[in-house]
Amino acid sequence: MRSVFDVYAHEYDLITNAAAREAYHSKEVAAIVEKLAPSSVLDAGCATGLTSLLFARLGIPTTGLDRSRSIINIARDRYKDSPLPLTFRTGNFERLPKSLHNKFDLVVCLANAISGVGTRANLRKALKGFYDVLRPGGHLLVQALNYAAIKDGAIMPIKATRNGDIVYLRYSRRRGKAFELYVIRLDLSNESISFEPFCAEFDNFTVDEITSAVRATGFDDIRKTSDLYLKRRFGTRSRDLVLQVRRPLSGDRLEQNARLVDTQGRPIAKHKGTI
Repeated sequence: MRSVFDVYAHEYDLITNAAAREAYHSKEVAAIVEKLAPSSVLDAGCATGLTSLLFARLGIPTTGLDRSRSIINIARDRYKDSPLPLTFRTGNFERLPKSLHNKFDLVVCLANAISGVGTRANLRKALKGFYDVLRPGGHLLVQALNYAAIKDGAIMPIKATRNGDIVYLRYSRRRGKAFELYVIRLDLSNESISFEPFCAEFDNFTVDEITSAVRATGFDDIRKTSDLYLKRRFGTRSRDLVLQVRRPLSGDRLEQNARLVDTQGRPIAKHKGTI
């Protein structure tokens, strides 16, 4: 099934209202930089490059990565003349090339992009890839939808945006473990209104599945928050999970005792024994 990125690549920023998101997202990126102080970033699931741009504006060399060739082509064309330390490439999270190993201090995978890997096996492969491209001591941030906090069958409005005579309506629905994303494109330019519906369905991972997978991969300092300022503690009713984890300084993935801490660094639970 084609994704919304491929179908609406050239309209993606209009559908998601990127211009309005830039102001508050820049503050989120600044907070991440202040806390983690990365010297290089991989933006996994970069779409048209807004997050990548915001890191690069702070002087941090940033690589944007996305599986959609259409969306990457737009990002490359948009920033091809930019003096910022910004590059883009296509690729799947679960098959990151060895040329990227040990290249980054921070990997961000935001806006539920992790769900695009599809299966738990691919989730493990993606996390292993993120581990490998990080330098020892580097951090991974994964922002995922906590779909368990959404009532089964409930329709959740996301956003309505307008560009001239074109109106975009986005909403979603949880159906068991599956999550459905709907986009309706209305064309008001003629007396007879035309519309084009689109639906994509994908499975999400539970909070426990993601947490267990990062432990099994060997990440440590596992911290759960619900916002990209990395301050608000995650709860069962939080809409988003933001998982902050670290590649151990030793680099020995198989012999680390991962520990779960709250936003203040206090232990919540500890995984005992080797992984």
